[in-house]
Amino acid sequence: MQVSSMEVNPTIKDASQNSTKSSGRTPDSEANEALRRAKDAHLTWASLSLKTRLGYLRRLEAALADEMDTYIRVLGEDCKKTPMDALMTDIFPTLEAIRYYRRHAKKMLADVRVRTPLYMWPAKSRIVRRPYGAVLVLAPWNFPVQLALVPSITALAAGNTVVLKPSEVLTGIPQLLTETIQRAGLPPYVLQIVEGDSDIGRALVNAGPDKIFFTGSVKVGKEIAEHAAQMLIPCDLELSGKDALLVLADANLERAARAAVWGGFLHSGQVCVSVERVYVDARVKDQFVRLVCQRTLELRQSTSQFADLGGMTTEAGLARMQALVDNAVARGAVVHCGGAVAAGTSQDCYLPTVLTNVTDQMDVMREEIFGPILPIISFTDESEAIRRVNASEFGLGASIFTSNQRHGMAVARQLNVGTCSVNGVILQLSNMNLPFGGVKASGYGRYHGAAGIQTFTYEQALMTESGRAAKSLTWFPYDERSYQFLRRWMHWRSRSKNKTTTEVDRP
Repeated sequence: MQVSSMEVNPTIKDASQNSTKSSGRTPDSEANEALRRAKDAHLTWASLSLKTRLGYLRRLEAALADEMDTYIRVLGEDCKKTPMDALMTDIFPTLEAIRYYRRHAKKMLADVRVRTPLYMWPAKSRIVRRPYGAVLVLAPWNFPVQLALVPSITALAAGNTVVLKPSEVLTGIPQLLTETIQRAGLPPYVLQIVEGDSDIGRALVNAGPDKIFFTGSVKVGKEIAEHAAQMLIPCDLELSGKDALLVLADANLERAARAAVWGGFLHSGQVCVSVERVYVDARVKDQFVRLVCQRTLELRQSTSQFADLGGMTTEAGLARMQALVDNAVARGAVVHCGGAVAAGTSQDCYLPTVLTNVTDQMDVMREEIFGPILPIISFTDESEAIRRVNASEFGLGASIFTSNQRHGMAVARQLNVGTCSVNGVILQLSNMNLPFGGVKASGYGRYHGAAGIQTFTYEQALMTESGRAAKSLTWFPYDERSYQFLRRWMHWRSRSKNKTTTEVDRP
């Protein structure tokens, strides 16, 4: 939910209806109407069989695949994504997520039988997963398909209805999403898209959804959490990152350098799990920096079909890149390549930038960059490097490069992050069997995989009894027989295994 000064009239689009409603209505009335419809629709949607719900998701998958080329074009227009970036990081993960839940949701949503104590015989116990109801999904602009639809389809599979608010930065994607969902033919008001600025976002939160799922900045995440807490609404926050990449002395430096370049400059660094800090062993630093610069200078930057990276999505982001570089240079950092707007391209392309001679106190090492700047810093002691990685207020992801996988895993277990990779970067997010989420200022909650179903459902404890007996042992009226039975049973369960109690009690 980006904070914007421009006024945008709230627009509610029911993906199952060929209609768009927008007027002079206030954000509050628009939000209340959307949530009311979602809660009403939930009663019917949740009552459908899982097979039926997943059938609708299969149609959504097909509709998205059919419009793939249109999405690639619009993602380029809205977000400055290259075609490969749009295909690989927005469309593919969304299609894979739908396929994943179509295959596995049945098992994840199945009742779980648990043991019932003997004294409750013949009762039976189980854990049932129940949908929350109407879920509010607040999605960002950097991955407007994946980060909007993956949580939405997970919530839908679990039996919730969804009100989805895309970022107001986007111009074409919200309409395209609406058209795609209409083609899938979901029942009325099961998935609604509400457009508007931060005012409509706040109004949606205040309208009282049953669950909130937000992806975005720490600042807005805190605001949402505060409002949700006042209304006791459960919420999951997927927030900013400051991911570190550790290069140990025994690492394959060519692979580590390529990983740093891809992880740092993918989508021009506008990724919450971008590599934003590189800590490299001082013994191999010079060679590593040289390799990183070589691979960086080979990159093709434009919005053409086979470019490696495109431009910055917002003017504010572009200006911030220059400010971060200027601040670092003024404090002693060295620019090895980049450090300026790319010449000969559109004015929204910032050159992929490699910095050295940086310190942990610089803004570029403390704040989320969200752009194509890669600071590299050396270390002489591995434990000190781990401490510096963990010193960040963020805790989203990290990577370790070493020829010793066992040691890499040992290092990973010492890092306070939600997702980690040994000899790889970012791609663990594409494994739908793994949960995704952060710790510390990077938020809380998990989705993807089984964690996604758990996020959008709550556990209901269910016990069933035959009902044949007139009363249970512990019910009124109490009598001597019941009392003595329970007393003897408790004593038998908890009695000392020694000969005398006094021996156990003796200090």
